[in-house]
Order: sequence, then C-alpha cells, then structure tokens
Amino acid sequence: MIEKLEYWWRHYIVYPILRLIFHNPRKDSPIDIQTIDSLLFLRYDRIGDMIVTTPILRSLKQLKPTLKIGVFASETNAEIIRYNPYVDAIYVLHSNWIRLIAEILKARKNKYAVVLNFIFNRTTSGGILANIISPSGIKIGQGDEKYRFYFNRLLKVSRKYSHMIETLVFIIKETFNIKLIPGQLKYDIFIDEKTKNNVATYLTKYNLRPRQYSTSGKSSYVVFNLSANDSVRRISAEQAYAIGNHLGLKTSFRTLLLHAPNDSLMLSIKQELVKNSRCISFPEQQNASLLEVAAIIEGAIAVITPDTSIIHFASATKTPVIGFYTQMQDVHEWLPHQVMNRVVISFKNEPTSAIPNQKMLNAIDDFIREL
Repeated sequence: MIEKLEYWWRHYIVYPILRLIFHNPRKDSPIDIQTIDSLLFLRYDRIGDMIVTTPILRSLKQLKPTLKIGVFASETNAEIIRYNPYVDAIYVLHSNWIRLIAEILKARKNKYAVVLNFIFNRTTSGGILANIISPSGIKIGQGDEKYRFYFNRLLKVSRKYSHMIETLVFIIKETFNIKLIPGQLKYDIFIDEKTKNNVATYLTKYNLRPRQYSTSGKSSYVVFNLSANDSVRRISAEQAYAIGNHLGLKTSFRTLLLHAPNDSLMLSIKQELVKNSRCISFPEQQNASLLEVAAIIEGAIAVITPDTSIIHFASATKTPVIGFYTQMQDVHEWLPHQVMNRVVISFKNEPTSAIPNQKMLNAIDDFIREL
C-alpha cells in the first residue's frame, strides 16, 4: 500500500509540478566541446565512483586545457580530487542545508555551459540539482524516459556487461562525439606532500619500506582491508581472522590492517590480529584520511580486500590486488583496472562471506608467489 501511495505521489503530483518548473528543450545531437567554456560533473556518490571518473577529467582537460571543469562531490569522495590538477572547482553536497545552499549558489555563479549527471541511482536529485545550478545550460542525464524533463538530453545506458569506465566512456562519446579508449585510461589520485610525509613517518616507525625502494634492513608489506560497505560484500569475522593470521604468521612480509571507521566488528578482529599475529594497525589511532590510505596502498607489494573502493585505490596506484566478490552484485562493473590482480568470486546467490577460507588463502598464496 505504501509503495502504491509513493508511486501515485511521484507520478501524479511531484513530476507534473516539476515539469511545469523545468524547461529543457530537447537536444539530441552531440556537443562540440570546443564551443563550450565550462563543464560540471555531478559525482556525489561513493569513493570508488569518483576514482573511476578521474580518467574522464584528465582526458577532457587535456583535450581542451581552457575548459573549466567543476565537480559536485560528496562530503567523503571530494578528498579524492582535492589536489587533482584537472579539476578547477569542487563543490560539496553537504548534509547541512545552509552549507549546501552556499555550495549550490557558488556553483550557480559559474554558469556552467554543460552539466553532466554521473549519478546512476538518484536521477531525481541529480536532475533537480542540475536545473538549479545551470537553468540555461545543457543538462545531460541517463535513465528512464520518465526523467526526460530534467535534462536536455537523456541517454540510454546499458551497464549489463560493461566495466564502469566503459560506461563513462560511452557517455562521453554520446555527449561530445569524443572517442576515448578504456584500456588507455589511467585512474588518478594526487597525494599532497604533507600526507606523503605522514605515511613515511609511520613506515619508518615500523621499519617498513615502500615497494618502490630497496632499502636494506626494512620489510616490505601488504595491506589487508577487512571491511566492505554492504552486507553481501562483507567477509565474516572468521574469514578476516583466518586471512590476517595466515598473513601475519606464515609470510615473510608485514601485514597492515585497514577497516572502515564505523566497523566495530572488524575493529575487534584487527585488535586480536595485532595482539596475536604480527599484524600492524593502520592508522595507529583514530581514522586515516583517504589520501593517507592511497599513500599506504601505493607502497604495498599487494592489497587484499572485499571492498571495491580499495580495489580502485590499488588500480590508481598500480598496486597488485586480490579482490573478493559476490555474484549477488554486478562483478563486471567494478573489476580492477590496468593492474595485476586476482579475483575470487562466491558461488551464485551467495555472499562473499560464503567463500571457503581455504579458497581465499590458496588464492593469496598463489598470487604472492607470482609477485
């Protein structure tokens, strides 16, 4: 009953009112990027989504250096592009309404010629935001026909078999008639010197060395991330302990443990592994910034993770990575990109936590031997 009421409210009240407010004449032909001076991306979703978008930012900026590129980011993923030289302006979708309105007004002042919605699962919010920021600009979106009134052009995007970078390349091709080659696109994470120095101090304290250097007397290390964003991707406490214990006691390198800030279960597992299995906590206290995570991953000989955002960090830093996946979600969209990797996938309709421990350990051992 509630779902029917919500459908009725949206389709017979909300959408008709918004159609009266927003006036976006249909423009189905590609835009010549040389004729526009500014472009705004809406990318206020997850961390990994922002990392996957960075090759697009680089490619368009290199194609037209005078193009002013803005990105509307989330409070979390904005850090990924904080020092990105291909981004001219960053706006943040704050949860605080006063700060959010200030960001929207700041973006609106720039009068972006084109707004490109890269949000795939919140078309209404993206459409409304695009119209408020750039009422006279060309707005490009993707989704069902019912959302057309939000945009000047609505693209039909098939994600069934494509990696996310291929999907973004398709959108750019349809929007600007620019052909990019996915296999030639590199993820970017630019790390500031202060962050690099903080991570270097941490490594020195534990007598560790980044893989880029052959400092004698210091140990190389792997990064094991224990957390994942959703329930079907999460590994179990038993799996986490088995992998950490194996890495800590049966390998010659050191193991650094990461976990999400709010993951109390994996925090307790991490503490047990640090106490009993020669593993090391990163960071030592509180939480690491995303750029600190990127810097520590950049120096690792390998990364092990059930979370795709960490896989994207590894792809960006060219760090070999082992990823644990579930077929309950689309695997193809979030595979590693341009980096040595090994993927372990659960059986159909089973979460990552159903992968046998020994299968995970065998994959890790085989992968490390290849390195």
